[in-house]
Formats: sequence, structure tokens, C-alpha cells
Amino acid sequence: MSTEASTSPYRLDPHARFRVLDDEGIFVLQEAGEVLVVNEAGAFIVEQIRNGRSLDETATAMTERFDVGRERAHADATSLLEALIEAGAITRA
Repeated sequence: MSTEASTSPYRLDPHARFRVLDDEGIFVLQEAGEVLVVNEAGAFIVEQIRNGRSLDETATAMTERFDVGRERAHADATSLLEALIEAGAITRA
């Protein structure tokens, strides 16, 4: 069963830059003049999204990389992505 929210890819906001440094993800939000840092799991989620993977695919990849169940991975990825949208770091494609 697939929903619009779980199959729609996200993308980096055109005014945001993202790099991984020492397993953490760093966003530079140019328009806001802010820097955001995400932990290793957050950096993994953003990298999955940058590579064009859907939320469902990202959750599956998280279960393979981290010691987490599918439902928890999906909930955590959704929560992070929504927070990053609010911050202006990513947008829905």
C-alpha cells in the first residue's frame, strides 16, 4: 500500500547547501544565514533523498544500516524531513 506522501521524492532547497563531515550533515541555509547540523542518521536520510530515493526506500535503507525497525525508521525519516522543510533546507519535489 503506497501513499502520495511515501512515494513523493524530496529535494534540497535551491538555496541550501549540504555536506557530510565526520558522519554529521551540515546544511548552509543561504537565504536565512543559518547553519543546521544533523546527526549520522539524519545525514544518511538526506543522502538517500539527494540520491532520488522515496521515503519508503529511505526507511528500508535505514533498517539495513541502523538497528531500527521499519515503522520507527519511517516515522523518524518523516519527522526529520518535515522539520527540514520547516527550516527551509529541503522541499517536496
